[in-house]
Amino acid sequence: MVKMATKKEYITTVRKRYKEAESRREKTLIINEVVANLNKDRKHIIKILNGKYYRKKKRRHKTRPEIYPYKLNVPLKIIWEAGGKKCSKNLKPQIPELIKKLEQFDEIIVSEGDKKLLCKMSTFTIDRFLNYIRPKNNPKGISGTKKSPLLKTLIPIRTSFYDIKEPGHVEQDCVLHCGSSVAGTYAETLNTLDIDTHWNEQTAFLKKTHRKVIGAFDGHRKRFPFNIKSTDFDNGFEFINWGMFGYCEREKIDFTRSRSYRKNDQAHIEGKNNESIRKVIGYDRIESQEIVTLVNSIYHGEYRLLNNFFYATQKLKTKKRIEGKIRKKYEEAKTPYKRVMESKKVNKRTKLMLAQQYYKLNPAELQRNLFIKNRKLKEMIRVSKIDLATTSKKKP
Repeated sequence: MVKMATKKEYITTVRKRYKEAESRREKTLIINEVVANLNKDRKHIIKILNGKYYRKKKRRHKTRPEIYPYKLNVPLKIIWEAGGKKCSKNLKPQIPELIKKLEQFDEIIVSEGDKKLLCKMSTFTIDRFLNYIRPKNNPKGISGTKKSPLLKTLIPIRTSFYDIKEPGHVEQDCVLHCGSSVAGTYAETLNTLDIDTHWNEQTAFLKKTHRKVIGAFDGHRKRFPFNIKSTDFDNGFEFINWGMFGYCEREKIDFTRSRSYRKNDQAHIEGKNNESIRKVIGYDRIESQEIVTLVNSIYHGEYRLLNNFFYATQKLKTKKRIEGKIRKKYEEAKTPYKRVMESKKVNKRTKLMLAQQYYKLNPAELQRNLFIKNRKLKEMIRVSKIDLATTSKKKP
C-alpha cells in the first residue's frame, strides 16, 4: 500500500509536467497515467493536478450578529453603581427608572437606541458585561450573640412571616464591628428591616448595652415612614431584657423572638446584614467614637436614601418541595420606596412627602458622596490600627 507522503511527492512531480505540457494530448496522457497509478476518479485527478486538492478550506464559523455593542458597558456600569451594585435579577427591573433618574440630573447621556437595548438586556447579558468589575472574594465575619435566659418564657417564638401583608412588622439584629476578636470594646450596628416593604434603617454605637439598643430602635421608629406594630429579634441579651420588654409594652409594640441556633427564623434580616452593613462598612474593627460618628453619618445620610429609594430587592413568592428539591419563585425586584407607594396601608400624606423627596434625589451624586465617606472611613480605620500597634509596642 502506497503511503500518503509518497502519493503527495508523486503528484507534486506530475503536476509540474502537467503545467508544462503544451498540447491537450500531452495533458490527457498525463491524466491517464495518474488515474492508472492511483486508481482515482478522473475528475478528482484533474482537480489534484490543477492544485485545488491541497488547498485547505477555511472553516467558516457561524457567529451570531452583535446585538449589544461593547460601548454599552460604560452606561451600564453607571446604572449598576447608582442601583447599589445589585445582582442582575434585582438590577434589571430598575434599569428604566434609573436611566430616567440619571438623565434628570445629566449624569448619563444615552441615545434612544442604546436606551432600548439597556432595557431589553437579559440578566445573563448584564452579568457578562459586569463580570470584570465585580469583587471576587468576600470576607466572612463572626457572631457575638450571647444567650439571655431572662424573659424567654414571656416572649413568644416566631418562625415564619408568610402572613405579613402590611408594613410595620420588623426584624432586628446587631452586627459586630470587632474584626477577628470579640475581646475588648468595639462598635456594633443595630439593623432594622420591615418585612413587607424592605425599608431598612441602621444605627451604630460603641459598647453595646440594652439602653443604647432601645435608643437606636426608637430613632429607627421615627425615621420609618409608617408606624412599627411588631418586632422580632434573636435571643441576645441586648433584646431580651426588662428594658426592651417595658419599652415595647409602653409603645404597644408586639415582640417575638426566634428559636436558639435557628438563623432561618430570621432569614430576612440575616440576609440584609451582608447587603446593608458588611458591603458598606466592611469587617474591620471599630473602637473609636469618632469613627462611629462617621459611620452613623453614612447610615443616616447617603446610604439610607440610596438603600430605601434606589436599591431594589426581591421577595419570596412561593416555596415548594418537588422530588426532594426546594423550588423557589421570587417576585419582581422593587425598591422599598416603590413598595411603600404601592401599599394601601400607608396614608396619602406620607406618600406625597416621599414622592417630593424622591424627585429631588440624584442617585449618582449620593453614590459619589458615599464613596468619599467610605474612603475617609477606611483611612480613619487604617490610622487607628497604626496607632493601636504603636501603643502596644510601647507597653513593657
